[in-house]
Parts: sequence; structure tokens; C-alpha cells
Amino acid sequence: MAAFRSPSRLPRSRFGFTLIEVLIVITIVGILLGTAIPRVGTSVRRDRVNRAAMVAQGMIDEAALFAARRRAPVTVTLSGSFLRISDRASSSVLRQRSFGAGQDLNAALVISPSGGVTIFPNGRANAALSLTLSGSGESVVVSRTTTGILRRQ
Repeated sequence: MAAFRSPSRLPRSRFGFTLIEVLIVITIVGILLGTAIPRVGTSVRRDRVNRAAMVAQGMIDEAALFAARRRAPVTVTLSGSFLRISDRASSSVLRQRSFGAGQDLNAALVISPSGGVTIFPNGRANAALSLTLSGSGESVVVSRTTTGILRRQ
């Protein structure tokens, strides 16, 4: 007769994880998320303001291109939360962008001089432009000299 083996002597195959292993992994993941989330939030806020500053810088650069192409002065102004490029003679709006709440570029803008700046076809302006964008504790300044040099700080 064949020998009968008891079930306790059969090799056991191990499936799954023990409760202790699962709890250790959950604890480690929780600690990592707890340290990473505040950093991600700060990075997202900084990136929003930087993106708004890049758009504003592009619009100021575009104003000089409009003036050169049209061979007529254009004005860069701030009206509420709208940054506008308009024809100086007719006051018609050539381009505008909203930086207000609920928009993808949510930033508060302050322009200096407050009446805006006129950019002439030769690339020069009647005054130096300073545009401060701020939001969620971050702040970026976009400036343009009278000779056309753009800087972002």
C-alpha cells in the first residue's frame, strides 16, 4: 500500500501579504505624501504666476511687433484685470488678455505708469514699463525699458 501523507507535511505556498507588511507600506506611503504635498502646492502656485508673467511678457513684445507692422504707435494699458494692446490713434483694441479670477492666468496685475505706455514703430517707448504680477504669495515683475529691453525678475 501506498504511504499516506498528512496535510501538515505538504509544502505550503504563500499567497498575498501579511497584515503587518500592508500596514508598514501604508505608513511609508502616508509619510511620503505628507511631506510631498505641501511642496507640490508651492510649486504649482509659483508656476501659475510665472506662466502669467510669460504671457504678459509675450504681450508686451507683441505690442512692439504690432507697432512695427502697422507703422503706427500702440498703447499697452491695464483696464481692470485686462492687459490691452490698442491703437493709439483710434483706441481700437488689437489684443487683450484677462488675468482675473476664474481665468487660467489668475494673477493680480499692477502697471507702472498707471496710464500705460505708448510703443512707437521704431521699438522705443515713451516711458519705461513695469508690470507686477502677484498671486498666492508669489510675485514676478516684468519690465521694459524705453529702448525695448524686456526683463522678468
